[in-house]
Amino acid sequence: MQRDARLIRPPGALDEKDFLNRCIRCGECMKACPNDALHPTLTEAGLEGIWTPTVVPRIGYCEPSCVLCSQVCPTGAIWETSSKEKGWVPEQQQAGTNAKPIRIGIAFFDRGRCLPWAMATQCIVCEEWCPTSPKAIYLRSAEVVDANGKSKQVMQPYLDPERCVGCGACEYACPVRVHPAVYVTSIGESRSPTNQILLRSARGREGT
Repeated sequence: MQRDARLIRPPGALDEKDFLNRCIRCGECMKACPNDALHPTLTEAGLEGIWTPTVVPRIGYCEPSCVLCSQVCPTGAIWETSSKEKGWVPEQQQAGTNAKPIRIGIAFFDRGRCLPWAMATQCIVCEEWCPTSPKAIYLRSAEVVDANGKSKQVMQPYLDPERCVGCGACEYACPVRVHPAVYVTSIGESRSPTNQILLRSARGREGT
């Protein structure tokens, strides 16, 4: 069964096979989450993954400084980590190291639903909510034409995948209801060397 791209595991979760072997569906991580971001899966992880935790950004985002889910997991399905190891808060990052932050996914824009891109309407909510430093979401001024044929300047959002950690704050805050204009998938997650935007092996083959 192919993985659901919206299956976003908590920061510190083991690779999927090991995670499913260790997770006992106790729900402690979901209870501990301060933003109500963790919820039980239904079919997203297949039959063997029913009731395992997944981040649902539309309901709640992963708090940058929080590692409670890793502290309460009784089996090590979510590896115990510190805020410094998580690396989402600049002042808490490991000083003097090249350690990369734990990434649980990457956000993508649906420009057909994004207010500045599709409707000539100013909106910078996603950039304002992005907690990384420097911000993963950045804005560029663009001249657009509205429905009345009038030219106007709006700030259009872009995303730097190298800075995005998949926290989901942008999706949570997006004012476009039901299906937000920015959404997080598990692509790029630290725990999986194969679930990446572009595999290293693929880049190597392109150059041969």
